[in-house]
Amino acid sequence: MFPFGVDVLTRGAAGRRTRVCRLLAVLTLMGALSSCGISVTSGYNGQVPGREEQKRTNMDAPYGPLYPSDVAVLVAVAQAGYWEAPTSELVAKESKNPRVKAVAAQLAREHHALNMYNEQAATRLNVQLPEAATPQQQSWREQIEAASGDERDRLYVTLTRAAHGSVYMKVATVRATTQNDVVRSLAQVATEYVARHMALLESTGLANSDSVAVHAGTDAPYQPTPTIAEIVMGIGLALVAAFGTLVLVRLAARQALETAEEGVAVE
Repeated sequence: MFPFGVDVLTRGAAGRRTRVCRLLAVLTLMGALSSCGISVTSGYNGQVPGREEQKRTNMDAPYGPLYPSDVAVLVAVAQAGYWEAPTSELVAKESKNPRVKAVAAQLAREHHALNMYNEQAATRLNVQLPEAATPQQQSWREQIEAASGDERDRLYVTLTRAAHGSVYMKVATVRATTQNDVVRSLAQVATEYVARHMALLESTGLANSDSVAVHAGTDAPYQPTPTIAEIVMGIGLALVAAFGTLVLVRLAARQALETAEEGVAVE
């Protein structure tokens, strides 16, 4: 058995190592949580189809190989129609701004036409389309519906211009890279529609810098770059979680130390 002094030193060194390990664990957790907090507000940057994506290609698809990015365009067009068409109809009906009113009416008509073309393409390719917009898109529609007057016009132009900017980069990439004839035709039509819609929205004079802050190829269609407030919120949530973890670790360490001291006292 070690002398008492050596035993104390050994336990002290072990305690320090334990505290260092705990601190490293907490710091690692903070980093992971911070990353998660930011990533949940961020868009996903898609890539041009490459070798890895080609391995997942459905080589038996009609009209040519069908990449996941090809299907993503069909899905994006469908989801855009679920929120942009009815929102445009509302603005066309209630806006007091003649230019916004005319632009919204044209977008509503053309989204219905594009949706029909997209559904025909999906049917030919045996691709199942979603039945609703994304939660993000639905929240934009609700924001526009809740606003009124000039504020509604501004929100409508800003959000729909940002949405079209995101999907334009996606469909243009697929138009240039797809090997499927049906997808190529759909992407060509969608590119023309979306480019025209961006120009129409910009012609209202209400588009601002927020309407062009978009990611190329977002995973959640039309998701804009996270704002400073969203990033701060993500970091704040991560820090709160990390602080709570640190408190729990310290309480557990204190409890372990008290238990050890009680054991020594009994001996």
